[in-house]
Amino acid sequence: MTILILCLTLVFSSCAANPAATNNQTTAPTTQNSTEIKADDLMAGVQAAAWPQTPGALDAKTAAAINRFAARLLAISAENKGNVMVSPASVFLALGMTLNGADHETKTAMLEVLADQGITVDMVNEASRDWMTLLTQTGAKTSLAIANSIWFRDGFEPDLTFLQNNADYFQAGARRLDFNDEASTDVINGWVKEATRGTIEKIVEKISPSTVMYLINAIYFKSEWTTPFEENETYEMNFNAPAGAVKTYFLHRTDKMSYFTGNDASGVALPYDDGQFTYFALLPDGEVTPREWLAAQNPDELFGSIAGFMAQKSNFTVALAMPRFDATYEDTLNNELSALGMGIAFDPEQADFSKLNAAHSLGLYISEVRHKTFIRVDEKGTEASAVTSVAIDESADMSDIQLTFDRPFIYGIVDRSTGIPLFVGILEDPS
Repeated sequence: MTILILCLTLVFSSCAANPAATNNQTTAPTTQNSTEIKADDLMAGVQAAAWPQTPGALDAKTAAAINRFAARLLAISAENKGNVMVSPASVFLALGMTLNGADHETKTAMLEVLADQGITVDMVNEASRDWMTLLTQTGAKTSLAIANSIWFRDGFEPDLTFLQNNADYFQAGARRLDFNDEASTDVINGWVKEATRGTIEKIVEKISPSTVMYLINAIYFKSEWTTPFEENETYEMNFNAPAGAVKTYFLHRTDKMSYFTGNDASGVALPYDDGQFTYFALLPDGEVTPREWLAAQNPDELFGSIAGFMAQKSNFTVALAMPRFDATYEDTLNNELSALGMGIAFDPEQADFSKLNAAHSLGLYISEVRHKTFIRVDEKGTEASAVTSVAIDESADMSDIQLTFDRPFIYGIVDRSTGIPLFVGILEDPS
């Protein structure tokens, strides 16, 4: 549990990494699957701005704001029972795309959650672009791909500035589908499966009639340890889970490592590949649980402190034993994000996403932020992925007429060629 909860920052430790090779895969969505369905490319006429090949390190204030968001998201997600693993990077980028369609109080609330005072939408866009560039310039033994896509209901007219910003700063593809066709979910999920190398197969279960748009981020990470674990030193041990001891396989290695202790916890940092990415595991002292420990931390300092620990030299010989595991996690983040302060974005009556549609009309709101993660830790290294989907729905206020059959009504089935009813009746009690 302790290791699982805190291993989410695989992609966070590289904010100041030096760019190397080009591995950037923030590509447009494809529709290569067995289902034939028309998908209009809305980015066909959009010329995206070129990305800087060697951006500098993230602005310190912006990086601190993203770390604060990560710590707050982890802390509030930890209120869920059982294993928890979230990707703050994926959630941040999906909501960053969505932010470009928000205005007025909705934009302010989202900025306060994602960033900090004085940080603008343009700053979030630029930081997202540069961060994705830095993250995906990896070493030879590391694969890290980030992909963004937007999917619109057929008939919905997106705002051109919204499309341009998502092309310029997120390299997002945008396509229009017939959401009434059940095959649309296969197309979207096919893109998700491809973007995560098959580790996450779907994010959309069923498209609601009121849903007009999905904004999706996918992150895939795979890397080998700098020093792998020997398979012949993997054996079963007891893991003391909350419900009692369980037997599981543990990885073992005795070596010089970056070991840290302090703030009522001890931990170890294990570098991947060329050191651009690092895995850490942190164990609270005594009988303190991970959730209790997290609740006592300052979100403004948590990941900055951990980054400082990970920067220490490998000057301790550590006899390390940690579980080998596979884990998946999924959650709808509406409650968590509302608690963090952006509840207005989920309110059909108050949300303002007028910059999403060409008419700049109100009535659009976030109906669901869906999040899925996967991780595998073994002797060779780590494979992990995450998908975040932001569903945008339109409220009844966007319709010219609202008609609800919530009292007795007449119904029938009519032969259209003659106008003769085949069946006709009155429904007084549907129960």
